[in-house]
Amino acid sequence: MCLAIPMKLLRVDGNAGVVEVGGVERTADLSLVQPAHPGQYVVVHAGFAISITDEDEALKTLELYDEMIRAAGQAKP
Repeated sequence: MCLAIPMKLLRVDGNAGVVEVGGVERTADLSLVQPAHPGQYVVVHAGFAISITDEDEALKTLELYDEMIRAAGQAKP
């Protein structure tokens, strides 16, 4: 299973950007979402930002992921 994760764009350098979620920073290719600006949320899959999303949607999605992780930790094998 593959997931795309909404991440906050911190810095842009040409077609590359530094994105962050949960205190973890990564580099993502921004060539599919030009122009993208620091402060925006981008949806990242396999190292590529594939879309720009608004902050409310990004935060709702991240909360849903957190709920899924908590639920999986409570599941009995």
